[in-house]
Amino acid sequence: MADDNAAPGEMTRLNQFMADCMSVGALRGFKHFSVYIRSREEIVLRVLKDPDNTPRSDLVPVCSSAIYDRMDRVHASDETKHVISNARNRMERPFDVSDASLEADTEGINFLIAGYQRYRCPYVWLRTDHTSLVQLRPDEALDCDAPVELNTVNCWRNYDIRPWDVIVEIVCYALDPWPENPFALDYAYFEKLTVEERVVATGAMLEFLRRAYLRRYFCSEILLEDIKRLQHQHFH
Repeated sequence: MADDNAAPGEMTRLNQFMADCMSVGALRGFKHFSVYIRSREEIVLRVLKDPDNTPRSDLVPVCSSAIYDRMDRVHASDETKHVISNARNRMERPFDVSDASLEADTEGINFLIAGYQRYRCPYVWLRTDHTSLVQLRPDEALDCDAPVELNTVNCWRNYDIRPWDVIVEIVCYALDPWPENPFALDYAYFEKLTVEERVVATGAMLEFLRRAYLRRYFCSEILLEDIKRLQHQHFH
């Protein structure tokens, strides 16, 4: 996979691709998947097998946890500390992105999207459900460490491929049938946020949906309706 003769511009493109991945990793509120940052070169894409009946690990944004931890260390009244304690108890535990946890996950199909500098190109690895998703010839052995063959990844060197292009292909690859909108939102998530958090979360999501809409996917018309609905939630 390594290419010592890769053009210097590919490193710039790879760095931008991973920067975009980090931005997506900070978003919460998708219905069919969640994205988690594992390192500066890796994100985990967890595609939910049954999004309507799967406990979510992203119900409360990361910033809330940090806020509660900092507040707990300052001098506060017993009443304030009680409120902080109750808020922390309602929070879901962060999703564990270690290899062992990903492999043991039965409710999500986990993919590792990585932009390792030595490869000068992004690659995607499947971390669960190999036997059901990987198609093999009768004489071919299963190699769990081989990257997934994706059109978006194969075309990355020659076309302007963004992380959201890869995410669309992965969601459609993992789920049968495809969702009519891979970027469908879990509006209940935004409704549970405080006003301050909701303004930030919906604003960031609107910018992402705008970028996705401009790519003209098969779900573009549905995306536009989501943008209108989220705009209303953002300003009201």
